[in-house]
Amino acid sequence: MSDGQTGKMANEAEQVAMGSPEAGAQASLWSRAVVTGDWLSWDRIGFACLCSAIGFTLGLLWMLVLPNSFGAPNGTLLMDYLSFWLAGGQALNGTPEVAYSPAAFSALQQQVTGSDTVFGFFYPPTFQMLQMSFALLPYKIAFAAFIGITTGLLCLACRLIAGNWLLAACLILIPACANNAFHGQNAALTAALYGFFLVGIERRQMVWAGVALGLLTIKPQLGILIPLALIASFNWRTFLSASVTTLVFAALSVAVLGFGVWQAFWVQAPVASAMMELGGVEWVKMISVYGAGRVLGLGHLPAMMFQTVFALAAAACVWRVWRRTEAMAVRAPVLVGGTLLVTPFALSYDLTLIIIPCAFLIREGLRNGFLPYEKIALFIVIALSASTSPFAIWLGLPIAPVLPVMLVWLGLRRLQSVATGAERSRLDGAVAGSL
Repeated sequence: MSDGQTGKMANEAEQVAMGSPEAGAQASLWSRAVVTGDWLSWDRIGFACLCSAIGFTLGLLWMLVLPNSFGAPNGTLLMDYLSFWLAGGQALNGTPEVAYSPAAFSALQQQVTGSDTVFGFFYPPTFQMLQMSFALLPYKIAFAAFIGITTGLLCLACRLIAGNWLLAACLILIPACANNAFHGQNAALTAALYGFFLVGIERRQMVWAGVALGLLTIKPQLGILIPLALIASFNWRTFLSASVTTLVFAALSVAVLGFGVWQAFWVQAPVASAMMELGGVEWVKMISVYGAGRVLGLGHLPAMMFQTVFALAAAACVWRVWRRTEAMAVRAPVLVGGTLLVTPFALSYDLTLIIIPCAFLIREGLRNGFLPYEKIALFIVIALSASTSPFAIWLGLPIAPVLPVMLVWLGLRRLQSVATGAERSRLDGAVAGSL
Protein backbone atom coordinates (compact mmCIF):
# COMPACT_ATOMS: atom_id res chain seq x y z
CA MET A 1 0.00 0.00 0.00
CA SER A 2 1.41 3.39 -0.98
CA ASP A 3 1.99 6.26 1.42
CA GLY A 4 -0.73 8.30 -0.41
CA GLN A 5 -3.32 5.59 0.07
CA THR A 6 -2.35 5.24 3.72
CA GLY A 7 -2.74 9.00 4.26
CA LYS A 8 -6.13 9.06 2.55
CA MET A 9 -7.40 6.25 4.74
CA ALA A 10 -6.09 8.00 7.83
CA ASN A 11 -7.89 11.21 6.86
CA GLU A 12 -11.14 9.32 6.29
CA ALA A 13 -10.77 7.58 9.64
CA GLU A 14 -10.13 10.93 11.32
CA GLN A 15 -13.30 12.40 9.72
CA VAL A 16 -15.34 9.43 10.93
CA ALA A 17 -13.87 9.78 14.43
CA MET A 18 -14.27 13.54 14.64
CA GLY A 19 -17.41 13.82 12.55
CA SER A 20 -17.42 15.16 9.02
CA PRO A 21 -18.72 18.68 8.35
CA GLU A 22 -21.57 17.21 6.33
CA ALA A 23 -22.57 14.87 9.15
CA GLY A 24 -22.32 17.72 11.65
CA ALA A 25 -24.54 19.93 9.51
CA GLN A 26 -27.13 17.19 9.15
CA ALA A 27 -27.07 16.55 12.90
CA SER A 28 -27.44 20.26 13.58
CA LEU A 29 -30.37 20.52 11.13
CA TRP A 30 -32.09 17.53 12.75
CA SER A 31 -31.55 19.04 16.19
CA ARG A 32 -33.02 22.44 15.25
CA ALA A 33 -35.90 21.04 13.20
CA VAL A 34 -36.99 18.09 15.35
CA VAL A 35 -35.20 17.74 18.68
CA THR A 36 -35.38 21.32 19.94
CA GLY A 37 -37.87 22.76 17.43
CA ASP A 38 -36.03 26.09 17.48
CA TRP A 39 -37.60 27.06 14.16
CA LEU A 40 -40.93 27.37 16.01
CA SER A 41 -40.13 30.91 17.09
CA TRP A 42 -42.61 33.50 18.29
CA ASP A 43 -42.36 35.59 15.11
CA ARG A 44 -43.34 32.59 12.95
CA ILE A 45 -46.06 31.52 15.36
CA GLY A 46 -47.43 35.07 15.56
CA PHE A 47 -47.52 35.39 11.77
CA ALA A 48 -49.32 32.04 11.46
CA CYS A 49 -51.87 33.10 14.08
CA LEU A 50 -52.46 36.41 12.30
CA CYS A 51 -53.12 34.59 9.04
CA SER A 52 -55.38 32.16 10.88
CA ALA A 53 -57.34 35.01 12.46
CA ILE A 54 -57.87 36.69 9.10
CA GLY A 55 -58.92 33.43 7.46
CA PHE A 56 -61.13 32.54 10.43
CA THR A 57 -62.96 35.88 10.28
CA LEU A 58 -63.37 35.93 6.50
CA GLY A 59 -64.56 32.32 6.51
CA LEU A 60 -67.26 32.99 9.09
CA LEU A 61 -68.39 36.14 7.27
CA TRP A 62 -68.59 34.22 4.00
CA MET A 63 -70.58 31.42 5.65
CA LEU A 64 -72.99 33.64 7.60
CA VAL A 65 -73.44 36.58 5.22
CA LEU A 66 -72.89 35.45 1.63
CA PRO A 67 -74.68 32.73 -0.37
CA ASN A 68 -72.58 29.56 -0.29
CA SER A 69 -72.61 25.82 -0.81
CA PHE A 70 -73.71 25.16 2.77
CA GLY A 71 -77.10 26.80 2.23
CA ALA A 72 -80.40 24.98 1.78
CA PRO A 73 -82.65 25.78 -1.21
CA ASN A 74 -84.36 28.48 0.86
CA GLY A 75 -81.01 29.90 2.07
CA THR A 76 -80.97 28.33 5.55
CA LEU A 77 -77.42 27.52 6.65
CA LEU A 78 -77.07 23.73 6.95
CA MET A 79 -74.68 23.33 9.84
CA ASP A 80 -74.77 21.43 13.15
CA TYR A 81 -75.92 24.49 15.06
CA LEU A 82 -79.29 24.29 13.32
CA SER A 83 -80.24 21.37 15.58
CA PHE A 84 -79.22 23.34 18.70
CA TRP A 85 -81.25 26.38 17.66
CA LEU A 86 -84.33 24.35 16.78
CA ALA A 87 -84.09 22.33 20.00
CA GLY A 88 -84.00 25.59 21.97
CA GLY A 89 -86.96 26.85 19.97
CA GLN A 90 -88.99 23.75 20.78
CA ALA A 91 -88.24 24.31 24.46
CA LEU A 92 -89.54 27.88 24.15
CA ASN A 93 -92.68 26.56 22.43
CA GLY A 94 -93.36 24.15 25.28
CA THR A 95 -92.62 21.02 23.22
CA PRO A 96 -89.00 20.16 24.17
CA GLU A 97 -89.63 16.42 23.64
CA VAL A 98 -89.74 16.96 19.86
CA ALA A 99 -85.94 17.32 19.82
CA TYR A 100 -85.66 13.74 21.10
CA SER A 101 -88.03 12.22 18.54
CA PRO A 102 -85.88 11.47 15.46
CA ALA A 103 -88.84 11.35 13.09
CA ALA A 104 -90.56 14.49 14.38
CA PHE A 105 -87.30 16.46 14.65
CA SER A 106 -86.26 15.46 11.12
CA ALA A 107 -89.64 16.54 9.78
CA LEU A 108 -89.30 19.88 11.57
CA GLN A 109 -85.87 20.49 10.00
CA GLN A 110 -87.12 19.60 6.54
CA GLN A 111 -90.01 22.01 7.00
CA VAL A 112 -87.66 24.82 8.09
CA THR A 113 -84.94 24.27 5.46
CA GLY A 114 -86.69 22.64 2.51
CA SER A 115 -83.77 20.19 2.44
CA ASP A 116 -83.34 16.48 3.16
CA THR A 117 -80.22 17.22 5.22
CA VAL A 118 -81.04 16.77 8.91
CA PHE A 119 -79.03 16.81 12.15
CA GLY A 120 -79.60 14.76 15.27
CA PHE A 121 -79.77 16.19 18.78
CA PHE A 122 -78.21 13.76 21.26
CA TYR A 123 -77.47 16.15 24.14
CA PRO A 124 -79.19 16.07 27.54
CA PRO A 125 -82.01 18.50 28.36
CA THR A 126 -79.59 20.65 30.37
CA PHE A 127 -77.92 21.67 27.12
CA GLN A 128 -81.30 22.19 25.45
CA MET A 129 -82.19 24.54 28.30
CA LEU A 130 -79.03 26.57 27.63
CA GLN A 131 -80.08 26.98 24.00
CA MET A 132 -83.37 28.63 24.88
CA SER A 133 -81.84 32.09 25.18
CA PHE A 134 -80.13 31.76 21.80
CA ALA A 135 -83.37 30.55 20.21
CA LEU A 136 -84.85 33.99 20.91
CA LEU A 137 -82.52 35.35 18.19
CA PRO A 138 -82.69 34.86 14.42
CA TYR A 139 -80.81 31.73 13.38
CA LYS A 140 -77.61 33.21 11.93
CA ILE A 141 -77.32 35.81 14.69
CA ALA A 142 -77.78 33.04 17.27
CA PHE A 143 -75.09 31.01 15.47
CA ALA A 144 -72.63 33.92 15.64
CA ALA A 145 -73.53 34.72 19.26
CA PHE A 146 -73.11 31.12 20.42
CA ILE A 147 -69.74 30.73 18.73
CA GLY A 148 -68.56 34.14 19.92
CA ILE A 149 -69.53 33.60 23.56
CA THR A 150 -68.24 30.04 23.86
CA THR A 151 -64.96 30.83 22.09
CA GLY A 152 -64.59 33.83 24.40
CA LEU A 153 -65.01 31.54 27.41
CA LEU A 154 -62.32 29.27 25.98
CA CYS A 155 -60.02 32.26 25.57
CA LEU A 156 -60.64 33.16 29.23
CA ALA A 157 -59.79 29.60 30.29
CA CYS A 158 -56.55 29.76 28.30
CA ARG A 159 -55.74 33.13 29.90
CA LEU A 160 -56.17 31.63 33.37
CA ILE A 161 -53.80 28.82 32.41
CA ALA A 162 -51.15 30.75 30.48
CA GLY A 163 -51.35 34.06 32.35
CA ASN A 164 -51.11 35.92 29.06
CA TRP A 165 -53.91 37.21 26.82
CA LEU A 166 -51.75 37.12 23.69
CA LEU A 167 -50.92 33.45 24.17
CA ALA A 168 -54.57 32.73 24.95
CA ALA A 169 -55.62 34.45 21.72
CA CYS A 170 -53.10 32.37 19.77
CA LEU A 171 -54.41 29.16 21.30
CA ILE A 172 -58.03 29.73 20.26
CA LEU A 173 -56.88 30.19 16.66
CA ILE A 174 -55.68 26.62 16.24
CA PRO A 175 -57.33 24.65 13.38
CA ALA A 176 -59.54 22.53 15.64
CA CYS A 177 -61.17 25.62 17.14
CA ALA A 178 -61.87 27.02 13.67
CA ASN A 179 -63.36 23.68 12.66
CA ASN A 180 -65.65 23.81 15.69
CA ALA A 181 -66.72 27.37 14.88
CA PHE A 182 -67.62 26.59 11.27
CA HIS A 183 -69.78 23.67 12.40
CA GLY A 184 -71.46 25.78 15.08
CA GLN A 185 -70.61 23.08 17.59
CA ASN A 186 -70.17 23.21 21.36
CA ALA A 187 -66.57 21.95 21.67
CA ALA A 188 -65.28 25.42 22.63
CA LEU A 189 -67.76 25.45 25.52
CA THR A 190 -66.81 21.98 26.76
CA ALA A 191 -63.09 22.78 26.40
CA ALA A 192 -63.60 25.98 28.42
CA LEU A 193 -65.39 24.06 31.18
CA TYR A 194 -62.59 21.48 31.16
CA GLY A 195 -60.09 24.32 31.48
CA PHE A 196 -61.96 25.92 34.39
CA PHE A 197 -62.10 22.53 36.12
CA LEU A 198 -58.35 21.93 35.79
CA VAL A 199 -57.45 25.50 36.79
CA GLY A 200 -59.65 25.10 39.86
CA ILE A 201 -57.82 21.89 40.80
CA GLU A 202 -54.42 23.52 40.27
CA ARG A 203 -55.32 26.57 42.36
CA ARG A 204 -56.99 24.40 45.03
CA GLN A 205 -60.36 26.03 44.44
CA MET A 206 -61.96 22.60 44.66
CA VAL A 207 -65.59 23.69 44.93
CA TRP A 208 -65.40 25.86 41.81
CA ALA A 209 -63.62 23.04 39.98
CA GLY A 210 -66.58 20.82 40.86
CA VAL A 211 -69.07 23.40 39.60
CA ALA A 212 -67.31 23.51 36.21
CA LEU A 213 -67.27 19.71 36.15
CA GLY A 214 -70.97 19.54 36.95
CA LEU A 215 -71.75 21.87 34.04
CA LEU A 216 -69.60 19.69 31.77
CA THR A 217 -72.32 17.03 32.01
CA ILE A 218 -73.86 18.66 28.93
CA LYS A 219 -71.47 16.25 27.16
CA PRO A 220 -71.17 13.34 29.59
CA GLN A 221 -68.85 11.17 27.46
CA LEU A 222 -66.07 13.72 28.06
CA GLY A 223 -66.17 13.09 31.80
CA ILE A 224 -65.74 9.31 31.89
CA LEU A 225 -62.21 9.37 33.33
CA ILE A 226 -62.60 12.37 35.62
CA PRO A 227 -64.09 10.45 38.59
CA LEU A 228 -61.13 8.06 38.36
CA ALA A 229 -58.72 11.02 38.46
CA LEU A 230 -60.49 12.55 41.46
CA ILE A 231 -60.46 9.26 43.37
CA ALA A 232 -56.78 8.70 42.57
CA SER A 233 -55.95 12.17 43.91
CA PHE A 234 -58.32 11.86 46.94
CA ASN A 235 -60.14 14.96 45.77
CA TRP A 236 -63.45 14.41 47.55
CA ARG A 237 -64.51 18.07 47.73
CA THR A 238 -64.49 18.44 43.97
CA PHE A 239 -66.27 15.11 43.66
CA LEU A 240 -69.01 16.27 46.04
CA SER A 241 -69.27 19.72 44.46
CA ALA A 242 -69.58 18.20 40.98
CA SER A 243 -72.26 15.79 42.17
CA VAL A 244 -74.31 18.57 43.77
CA THR A 245 -73.93 20.82 40.71
CA THR A 246 -75.03 18.00 38.40
CA LEU A 247 -78.15 17.35 40.47
CA VAL A 248 -79.04 21.04 40.75
CA PHE A 249 -78.43 21.55 37.00
CA ALA A 250 -80.66 18.59 36.15
CA ALA A 251 -83.35 19.70 38.62
CA LEU A 252 -83.35 23.17 37.08
CA SER A 253 -83.90 21.66 33.63
CA VAL A 254 -86.81 19.62 35.01
CA ALA A 255 -88.32 22.77 36.51
CA VAL A 256 -87.98 24.63 33.20
CA LEU A 257 -88.70 21.89 30.67
CA GLY A 258 -90.64 19.29 32.64
CA PHE A 259 -89.80 15.71 33.59
CA GLY A 260 -91.14 14.28 30.33
CA VAL A 261 -88.20 15.63 28.33
CA TRP A 262 -85.79 13.53 30.40
CA GLN A 263 -87.89 10.46 29.71
CA ALA A 264 -87.75 11.26 25.99
CA PHE A 265 -83.98 11.75 26.21
CA TRP A 266 -83.39 8.33 27.79
CA VAL A 267 -85.71 6.63 25.30
CA GLN A 268 -83.74 8.20 22.44
CA ALA A 269 -80.29 7.44 23.94
CA PRO A 270 -79.86 4.04 22.19
CA VAL A 271 -80.36 5.80 18.84
CA ALA A 272 -76.96 7.48 19.18
CA SER A 273 -75.29 4.10 19.71
CA ALA A 274 -77.12 2.63 16.74
CA MET A 275 -76.15 5.61 14.57
CA MET A 276 -72.51 5.03 15.48
CA GLU A 277 -72.66 1.30 14.81
CA LEU A 278 -74.50 1.57 11.48
CA GLY A 279 -72.48 4.50 10.13
CA GLY A 280 -75.24 7.09 10.47
CA VAL A 281 -72.49 9.26 11.89
CA GLU A 282 -69.74 8.84 9.30
CA TRP A 283 -66.81 6.87 10.69
CA VAL A 284 -64.31 8.96 8.71
CA LYS A 285 -65.43 12.00 10.69
CA MET A 286 -64.91 10.29 14.04
CA ILE A 287 -61.70 10.62 16.04
CA SER A 288 -62.07 7.57 18.27
CA VAL A 289 -60.23 4.27 18.13
CA TYR A 290 -63.57 2.67 17.31
CA GLY A 291 -64.06 4.97 14.32
CA ALA A 292 -60.52 4.25 13.10
CA GLY A 293 -61.19 0.53 13.31
CA ARG A 294 -64.37 0.84 11.24
CA VAL A 295 -62.57 2.92 8.59
CA LEU A 296 -59.93 0.17 8.36
CA GLY A 297 -62.64 -2.41 7.70
CA LEU A 298 -63.20 -3.93 11.15
CA GLY A 299 -66.67 -4.96 12.26
CA HIS A 300 -68.48 -3.50 15.24
CA LEU A 301 -67.28 -6.02 17.85
CA PRO A 302 -63.57 -6.10 16.83
CA ALA A 303 -63.53 -2.28 16.71
CA MET A 304 -65.08 -2.13 20.18
CA MET A 305 -62.46 -4.58 21.44
CA PHE A 306 -59.67 -2.30 20.25
CA GLN A 307 -61.53 0.64 21.78
CA THR A 308 -61.70 -1.20 25.10
CA VAL A 309 -57.97 -1.98 25.09
CA PHE A 310 -57.08 1.68 24.52
CA ALA A 311 -59.65 2.78 27.10
CA LEU A 312 -58.16 0.52 29.79
CA ALA A 313 -54.64 1.69 28.98
CA ALA A 314 -55.78 5.32 29.17
CA ALA A 315 -57.48 4.71 32.51
CA ALA A 316 -54.30 3.12 33.91
CA CYS A 317 -52.25 6.14 32.80
CA VAL A 318 -54.71 8.58 34.37
CA TRP A 319 -54.68 6.66 37.66
CA ARG A 320 -50.89 6.58 37.76
CA VAL A 321 -50.41 10.25 36.93
CA TRP A 322 -53.11 11.70 39.18
CA ARG A 323 -51.84 9.51 42.00
CA ARG A 324 -48.19 10.49 41.70
CA THR A 325 -48.02 14.22 40.91
CA GLU A 326 -49.90 17.50 41.16
CA ALA A 327 -48.10 19.03 38.17
CA MET A 328 -50.82 20.07 35.73
CA ALA A 329 -48.42 19.88 32.79
CA VAL A 330 -48.50 16.15 33.50
CA ARG A 331 -52.08 15.68 34.65
CA ALA A 332 -53.86 17.67 31.92
CA PRO A 333 -52.32 15.98 28.83
CA VAL A 334 -52.84 12.49 30.23
CA LEU A 335 -56.43 13.16 31.33
CA VAL A 336 -57.52 14.95 28.15
CA GLY A 337 -55.68 12.55 25.86
CA GLY A 338 -57.16 9.63 27.80
CA THR A 339 -60.63 11.17 27.59
CA LEU A 340 -60.44 11.29 23.78
CA LEU A 341 -59.21 7.68 23.73
CA VAL A 342 -61.79 6.23 26.10
CA THR A 343 -64.99 7.36 24.36
CA PRO A 344 -66.02 5.63 21.12
CA PHE A 345 -68.31 8.54 20.15
CA ALA A 346 -66.27 11.65 19.39
CA LEU A 347 -66.09 13.73 16.22
CA SER A 348 -63.44 15.92 14.62
CA TYR A 349 -64.50 19.17 16.29
CA ASP A 350 -64.04 17.53 19.71
CA LEU A 351 -60.29 17.88 19.14
CA THR A 352 -60.81 21.50 20.25
CA LEU A 353 -60.32 20.00 23.71
CA ILE A 354 -56.58 19.60 23.02
CA ILE A 355 -56.19 23.36 23.47
CA ILE A 356 -56.30 22.94 27.25
CA PRO A 357 -53.40 20.48 27.72
CA CYS A 358 -51.41 22.30 25.04
CA ALA A 359 -51.81 25.51 27.09
CA PHE A 360 -50.42 23.80 30.20
CA LEU A 361 -47.51 22.24 28.29
CA ILE A 362 -46.61 25.50 26.53
CA ARG A 363 -46.73 27.38 29.83
CA GLU A 364 -44.41 24.82 31.41
CA GLY A 365 -42.05 24.92 28.43
CA LEU A 366 -41.83 28.72 28.49
CA ARG A 367 -41.12 28.71 32.23
CA ASN A 368 -38.72 25.80 32.60
CA GLY A 369 -37.72 24.85 29.08
CA PHE A 370 -39.15 22.42 26.55
CA LEU A 371 -38.12 18.80 26.60
CA PRO A 372 -36.48 17.27 23.51
CA TYR A 373 -39.05 16.63 20.75
CA GLU A 374 -41.78 18.38 22.79
CA LYS A 375 -42.21 21.46 20.58
CA ILE A 376 -42.37 19.46 17.36
CA ALA A 377 -44.87 17.05 18.95
CA LEU A 378 -47.07 19.97 20.02
CA PHE A 379 -46.80 21.41 16.52
CA ILE A 380 -47.94 18.13 14.96
CA VAL A 381 -50.88 17.78 17.37
CA ILE A 382 -52.03 21.36 16.74
CA ALA A 383 -51.41 21.40 12.99
CA LEU A 384 -53.32 18.15 12.38
CA SER A 385 -56.18 18.96 14.76
CA ALA A 386 -58.57 19.82 11.90
CA SER A 387 -57.09 17.53 9.23
CA THR A 388 -57.99 14.09 10.54
CA SER A 389 -61.22 13.76 8.55
CA PRO A 390 -59.63 14.70 5.19
CA PHE A 391 -56.88 12.13 5.78
CA ALA A 392 -59.50 9.48 6.49
CA ILE A 393 -61.72 10.48 3.55
CA TRP A 394 -59.08 10.96 0.85
CA LEU A 395 -56.38 8.50 1.90
CA GLY A 396 -58.22 6.02 4.09
CA LEU A 397 -55.83 6.82 6.96
CA PRO A 398 -57.68 7.33 10.27
CA ILE A 399 -54.89 9.21 12.03
CA ALA A 400 -57.10 10.94 14.61
CA PRO A 401 -56.36 8.59 17.58
CA VAL A 402 -52.65 9.30 17.12
CA LEU A 403 -53.14 12.85 18.44
CA PRO A 404 -54.53 11.93 21.91
CA VAL A 405 -51.92 9.16 22.13
CA MET A 406 -49.25 11.83 21.58
CA LEU A 407 -50.80 13.96 24.33
CA VAL A 408 -50.65 11.06 26.78
CA TRP A 409 -47.02 10.45 25.76
CA LEU A 410 -46.17 14.12 26.32
CA GLY A 411 -47.73 13.99 29.77
CA LEU A 412 -45.90 10.81 30.75
CA ARG A 413 -42.59 12.31 29.60
CA ARG A 414 -43.27 15.31 31.82
CA LEU A 415 -44.00 12.93 34.70
CA GLN A 416 -40.56 11.39 34.25
CA SER A 417 -39.02 14.86 34.15
CA VAL A 418 -40.86 15.93 37.32
CA ALA A 419 -39.83 12.72 39.10
CA THR A 420 -36.19 13.21 38.08
CA GLY A 421 -36.24 16.82 39.27
CA ALA A 422 -37.78 15.84 42.60
CA GLU A 423 -35.17 13.13 43.13
CA ARG A 424 -32.36 15.56 42.27
CA SER A 425 -33.75 18.09 44.76
CA ARG A 426 -33.96 15.39 47.44
CA LEU A 427 -30.35 14.35 46.87
CA ASP A 428 -29.16 17.96 46.88
CA GLY A 429 -30.96 18.51 50.16
CA ALA A 430 -29.42 15.41 51.66
CA VAL A 431 -25.92 16.51 50.58
CA ALA A 432 -26.47 20.03 51.95
CA GLY A 433 -27.66 18.56 55.24
CA SER A 434 -24.62 16.34 55.57
CA LEU A 435 -22.34 19.35 55.08
